[in-house]
Amino acid sequence: MVTPMKQLPILTFVVLTAAALAPAQELRKALAQADLVAVGRQVGKDAHGDELMLHRVQILDGIRGTEGATAVTVLDWPGLSLHNRPMPRQSRLYCLQDATAMATRLGLPEEHGPYYRMSGQPGSNPLVGADRAADAAVRFARVLAGAEDGARPAVTAAALVELGLHAQDGVGTEAARLLAERPDLRAQLSPPHWSQLAAAASGATAIGHKIALCELCAEQRVPGLIDAMVVALASVQDAEYASAVGRLAAHLHGEEATAMLRERLLRTPNAKERAALLLAIGATRTDSALTALLDLRRTTGSDAAVDAALLAHRSKQARDAVARK
Repeated sequence: MVTPMKQLPILTFVVLTAAALAPAQELRKALAQADLVAVGRQVGKDAHGDELMLHRVQILDGIRGTEGATAVTVLDWPGLSLHNRPMPRQSRLYCLQDATAMATRLGLPEEHGPYYRMSGQPGSNPLVGADRAADAAVRFARVLAGAEDGARPAVTAAALVELGLHAQDGVGTEAARLLAERPDLRAQLSPPHWSQLAAAASGATAIGHKIALCELCAEQRVPGLIDAMVVALASVQDAEYASAVGRLAAHLHGEEATAMLRERLLRTPNAKERAALLLAIGATRTDSALTALLDLRRTTGSDAAVDAALLAHRSKQARDAVARK
């Protein structure tokens, strides 16, 4: 259980908040940018000089752009940090980008091609289960490949909803984020789809997935969304979620978001919920939120939760207020 926020030193709370905001997975972007998408397995590797490694990847299941290839060579620079590279003896989803020009410059033999490099997007090389047809990442990749091949938008949108509701391993989150980014696909969804997504957003326990579903519903302006998110702050003790509540409340209600959150704040005796609501108010980054938080700081004095909310506002005036002793 999370320690009540008002008992945390300000710096500790800010560090915890930053940790919650770790980089998101970006499989959807890697799939969109890839020239070749396939399930593959690394079956060999050779060094080319001191800095370059050549991985031979067997194609187990071509999804897009393989053009009948049974194997490809992936260029890898092991000395680079934060760099995806093929893993031996593992079936993985590969999102590969063409590296023919680079291979030519390096003088690599044509018969060992075609040459590719891996996507640098986080989460772009997930492990694939034994049942490839049922694997969530593979299903997601096939939905996007089908869309590029001319599948009807309504079919693509419905498939993404299904993944967003039920897929595991972060794929459901990726599907929800993709729908949030694509108004053309959202326009294909029916009222029952939106009812299902709103219910899933309310019931989700994985914070990243919960936020992605809420963001999707916010783009559609689903009625009652912010009220439901605010109520959930009583039980969802997570800084990233509290920040999302404030951000989405401001997106939908502008300056009025502060009043909505403050009404709940005035009615709760719970210290954890109070701290979460304050953080949400700060995360709206509205003028009304700044005024409310500065007034509260003047009346309550030193309060770690109020100071954390001011830091979440990110304005110079808010930071200066926290810096003053």
